[in-house]
Amino acid sequence: MKILESKEVEGLAKSSSGIQRFLEENQKIVLIAAGSLIAIVLVILVYRYFASKSELEAENKASVAISRILPYLENADYERALNGDKTKQIRGEEVIGLVQIVNLYKGVPPANVAALYAGNCYLQIDQPQKAIEYFKIALESKSNIVLEGACAGLGVAYETLGNYSEAEKYYEMASSYALPVVVKDRYMFFQGLCLEKLGKKEKAEKLYRTIIGNNQSEFVGLAKAGLVRLGIIIE
Repeated sequence: MKILESKEVEGLAKSSSGIQRFLEENQKIVLIAAGSLIAIVLVILVYRYFASKSELEAENKASVAISRILPYLENADYERALNGDKTKQIRGEEVIGLVQIVNLYKGVPPANVAALYAGNCYLQIDQPQKAIEYFKIALESKSNIVLEGACAGLGVAYETLGNYSEAEKYYEMASSYALPVVVKDRYMFFQGLCLEKLGKKEKAEKLYRTIIGNNQSEFVGLAKAGLVRLGIIIE
């Protein structure tokens, strides 16, 4: 490691300032990315996940109901994704929303996935308190991928509400469930931001150094900027 030259420090500080402005001006977009990333993955995996569970009638019905609501999620039609589409029927059945799926089938694995989707929808329409309610239902899942998404979503929701202590805790949990290093880095970075706001600089520094040491994601530069904010000028 080396001590940065004064011009390098100045440049990195300016970069940090620019990143900070971006995070403040685009907070909703940046934060939701952490919670919604897993939902995108689940769109691909949901059919495969439920294929092995189809012997149980309730789980099969719930999975079919979710498959019918996915187009609304993909089109960012969050209100109808949550509450269903009374104007449309498929095979003579009304398209029910995620809220109803959770209520009807709570206790079976597909309902936990529906709760995860619902939590993300509530984040998108600026209702973090409702999002928390559904992410906590998703925490009942035995699937690590669902647990990862639920913890990340709770981190986003609590951070949106200004509860940085709870947000930091759930980002850390999400990181523990995540497998790819690039995803772990994402959660560690948001955890670090919360720790900064809580004044826990040593723990934030440790996280930023871990991200830099991993050297596998776009968060390396952001982590270096975090160290600059903490007054640490070591590359």
